[in-house]
Amino acid sequence: MKKYLNIIILSVFSIFFSENGFSQTVYKEVKAKIEVKEIENMLFITGTVENLTSEFKNISYKLSVFKKNKSNSNKSTNAQDGRVTLEAVQKVELSKTQVNYSKEDEVIVMLLIYDEKNTIIGKDRIVFGEETESNAEKSVPVDGIEMIGIVANDTKTKLGNDFYDMFYGQYSKLKIHTTKIVTVQEELTFGRTTKITIMVDSDIIEEFISRPDEDFLKYMADSSASKLFKYFKNIEKQNKMITQY
Repeated sequence: MKKYLNIIILSVFSIFFSENGFSQTVYKEVKAKIEVKEIENMLFITGTVENLTSEFKNISYKLSVFKKNKSNSNKSTNAQDGRVTLEAVQKVELSKTQVNYSKEDEVIVMLLIYDEKNTIIGKDRIVFGEETESNAEKSVPVDGIEMIGIVANDTKTKLGNDFYDMFYGQYSKLKIHTTKIVTVQEELTFGRTTKITIMVDSDIIEEFISRPDEDFLKYMADSSASKLFKYFKNIEKQNKMITQY
């Protein structure tokens, strides 16, 4: 009897976590794909998307490149975004970029695809120069590989980017290891203000109206990082509950 009760409990937990995004996400509407050609000391990057359905789809995308020098820890980020209408079962090139690359660099290329509701419906990532146990360089596709500590910058103003830097600094201190993507979004509102939203996939962790006050931005960065920490800790507790059964 106890055996069957445990099976029932496990089934209920599995359904609950699947519906709330705690299980690994499988995207069935579109296929995001990063194509890279490495020529001498340059990476030529193309982001593509393929519509896997028989219907038209209006999507937006963000192709980001994160570069870090292993010896001096210098970092740089650049991103391209846009909107595209996909025909049924159509594959298109979204954006192209290029970046200098040497053995001292680690380069992360990430492509995110959003639907009309700004929900992530596709993603891909490739890493170059990732340090491994053998210290050998390699490029790694996203399939089956954890995407650890990615915070996407989707801000549109200097004020929003300043907040992103403050938030990322606080978030990094927490040393959270997660496969989920954290996104800092900024939307224009009426007047001269903007709304900033911190999201994990499609879950809103914090949102507020920005204002040009450094102390306020620092406070919101601290508060948002704290809420995010509690969010991931709650997921960790829920996953431990599943393991117990």
